[in-house]
Amino acid sequence: MKLSILIIISGLLIFSCNNHPKPSAISSDDSSKKDSLVYPFTHKYSLNWQPGDEKNAVLVLDCLKKYVDGDIKGCINYFADSVEFIADRFHFKGSRDSLLPIITAMRNASTFVSKNFDTWITTYYPDQDDTWVTLWYTEIMTDHKGKVDSIYYTDDALIKNGKIVQYDEKQRLFPLPELKKE
Repeated sequence: MKLSILIIISGLLIFSCNNHPKPSAISSDDSSKKDSLVYPFTHKYSLNWQPGDEKNAVLVLDCLKKYVDGDIKGCINYFADSVEFIADRFHFKGSRDSLLPIITAMRNASTFVSKNFDTWITTYYPDQDDTWVTLWYTEIMTDHKGKVDSIYYTDDALIKNGKIVQYDEKQRLFPLPELKKE
């Protein structure tokens, strides 16, 4: 009796371990294929992307940390020899050395700068061999008169060969505080 129970349990264990569907047993029909989407607008960039290498996010974050700390020469070293910088009503395309005084003037306009990040994402576009790092954050800065201001940014940085070749900065200004009526 004990032997027959042992044989039955052993058979059940063996049967349950091998009870996985075989690839040939999986059926495929036309209804399981992905529907083709029709977009109402034409996209400029590829929609074929995948998660990118996070070391590129670290590169961009290290660059911004140098900027916050006031180390502009350290910040600028993360950029390629030829770089494009796009911002609100500003466009620069030229050498990293020519960008240095521009970034220096931007940082020197504030006595204090901090960046509070919501998140970031690194994406890789295999059909273009492009890696982009997108950042969402609030920058808080204090000018030389002690006025504190903040701006919400969404930045896109294009990374090639371990350097930033394009930095595209988009900003959203916060509403002004309501004036108290007296």
